[in-house]
Amino acid sequence: MRHYSTTEARKHFSAIIEQVHYLKVIVSVGRHGESEVLIVPKPEIDKDLPISAINAASRSFDFLEEEPDIYSLNDLRKRYV
Repeated sequence: MRHYSTTEARKHFSAIIEQVHYLKVIVSVGRHGESEVLIVPKPEIDKDLPISAINAASRSFDFLEEEPDIYSLNDLRKRYV
């Protein structure tokens, strides 16, 4: 994933949009080396769908595949009420 500072993103906004749209890449933008937002390609689905369906159809959460599992199945079965 390519990262741009907010200053770089302002200067190259059109190029960033073209990368995201045509190459289907995810771009992060932020300050001080930290990502604050992600620019993701629009999913190719019908209009008028709820946001959860749009997120499920897009690559918005692909970064989670690289995240470590921090909960076991037993942790997820417990009730926290």
